[in-house]
Amino acid sequence: MAILLLGFLSGCSLRGLPSEASAAAKRGVLDLSGWQFRSDGNVALNGDWDFFWEQLLDPGQVEAALKPDQERIQLPHTWNGYLVNGRQLSGFGCATFHLKVMLPSDSGLLALEIPTIRTAYKLWINGQEMGSSGTVGMDKQSSAPGYFPRVVYFHTEESAADITLQVSNFDHRSGGIWKQIWLGDAQKLTESYHRQLILDALFIGSLLFMGLYHLGLFLMRFKESGALYFALFCLMSGVRAMFVGEGTVFLLLPHLPWLTGIRIEYLCYYLSVPLIIMFFRGIYPQEFKLRYVRWIQWTGLLFALFVLCTPASLFSYTIPVYQAITLAVCLFCIRCVVETVRNKRDGALYVLTGVIVYAVTVVIDMMYLNEYIAKGNISMFGLFYCIFMISFIISLKSFRAFAAVETLSRQLRELNMGLEHRIKERTAELERSNRSLEKMNEDLGRLEKSRRHLLSNISHDLGTPMTLIQGYVEALIDKVVVAPEQQEKYLRLILTRINGLNRLITDLFQLSKLEARQIDFAMQEMGVEEFVQYYRDRYEIEVRNAGLTFSMQAHIQTSAAAGQKYAVYIDIDRIDQVLTNIIYNAIKHTPAGGSIALQILVDRASLVMKVQDNGSGIDPDELSLHLRPLLQKGQVPQFRRRRQRAWARYRQGNRRIPRRTHLGGKQA
Repeated sequence: MAILLLGFLSGCSLRGLPSEASAAAKRGVLDLSGWQFRSDGNVALNGDWDFFWEQLLDPGQVEAALKPDQERIQLPHTWNGYLVNGRQLSGFGCATFHLKVMLPSDSGLLALEIPTIRTAYKLWINGQEMGSSGTVGMDKQSSAPGYFPRVVYFHTEESAADITLQVSNFDHRSGGIWKQIWLGDAQKLTESYHRQLILDALFIGSLLFMGLYHLGLFLMRFKESGALYFALFCLMSGVRAMFVGEGTVFLLLPHLPWLTGIRIEYLCYYLSVPLIIMFFRGIYPQEFKLRYVRWIQWTGLLFALFVLCTPASLFSYTIPVYQAITLAVCLFCIRCVVETVRNKRDGALYVLTGVIVYAVTVVIDMMYLNEYIAKGNISMFGLFYCIFMISFIISLKSFRAFAAVETLSRQLRELNMGLEHRIKERTAELERSNRSLEKMNEDLGRLEKSRRHLLSNISHDLGTPMTLIQGYVEALIDKVVVAPEQQEKYLRLILTRINGLNRLITDLFQLSKLEARQIDFAMQEMGVEEFVQYYRDRYEIEVRNAGLTFSMQAHIQTSAAAGQKYAVYIDIDRIDQVLTNIIYNAIKHTPAGGSIALQILVDRASLVMKVQDNGSGIDPDELSLHLRPLLQKGQVPQFRRRRQRAWARYRQGNRRIPRRTHLGGKQA
């Protein structure tokens, strides 16, 4: 594909050219009398031209100066190296060129396209001046370089066209007419010239557009330095393309100085080579070694500085040297890109084809510019093909980046969805942990509160038995009780209170077990009748000694079945501790003459003990907040509330007690 494109571009750069046998000038005469311009096309005025070195002759002087052994030169060709009188010419000097073209009688309106002539010329056709570029002179002081592309139109009644060209060059290394001069029908030659201009304009516009596009990519993302290098390379190549070929820039800026134009052309060329190497270094850093890239950068910079600091008569000699360097750089790029292909880098094969095509066109142009071949000036098309391949690689890279972004976006959405699910799960776990911590905090608070209550109750329970024992002992000492039965009864009461004190002391040591909820209970099964008998006479003496009336009532609902009895599973000592606390609180807060009643209610499901007095009761302000509303509504009587609080403390001490043991009865 690259070879086909190269052949196509080569054909586009040159117009159709007839065979030399039918259209070559001989001895200063080109015979086109049998040529039909409208059907056969345009003709390049190649061949032998009359040549007058170091002479600037007008058309009349040319006719007089012609002689049989007239010096002639083969065009298109510079006069560099041409032998005149045994002397080899340099690029600097002046000369007059003359050619007589034999035309058909009905040739009509004709046109002559003047190419780049270095570096100044003046044209006559049939003795009439048709145009000029720059100032023609015999030396540097009297001449001035210039270039203005043009198509000259003329109509001749004669059967011949006598063309005279004065050319001078004191500013460029090469002088003379080094490109083809075209002759043809005015319409066809104009169409061909316009096609060339359009082709150049498309080529220039494409390069500038690609440069601006990649410059925009760099401005959007400053980290993409490769886009900046490639953008500058495209812009410089596009600007240089305006000064070569048909010289489009001189149509836009006809008064642009020739020296400024050629400086810009050379600078763009010398700086574009380091830029493209810097771009390759950016995309393939492993293959393009930095030390070689630095050498190319410094070489291009030194050549550019030489162009800026020296006249054209000097820096124009650098172009062949830099062309050789460019060829070496192309070979270096080919070697590096072959390595990238071997390493399977992205887009390396496209870069390789582009660099090879550009290297081939550079070689062709070097041979053309040094006049080894007659066709050339196609390196710009090879450059365009190379730039197109590189642009394709950059676009492919961007496409893959966008595809990767889309893939990452999709994966990110999926990850977010999974993350949301994980967050919900984690949130639920944290909520469960929070609830567990709250429950633990509540348990700790409840445990601390129970501990304080237990200490308070133990202190209270220690004080009450001690007071009773003191009273019993004083009664015995004071001979208040003298009957042996009563003394024995009092002694038994004292013994019971002492046992209670021992139990309270034991409870103090079991406080740590209570906090760990591992306190032990001495549970035993007891018949309801035995339970009632146990409490029948237990508090009577203490209550009556306090000046109060004590009564006990037991209501046992028997089953319809004969002989059925009830029993409870209970720690009698703990219950006695609770009930004693309640009874003596009632004694303390009941005035003299009052009464205290103990009721035991037994049914099939429960055993309920009630303590009722007509004392002052508990101040409502001292009630806990959660019991106060119930008390105000009459739902919790005073004696029942005390029993419930005592039993709550009793149950809290051991979670291992079955629920049915909560004073629950069971059938014996």
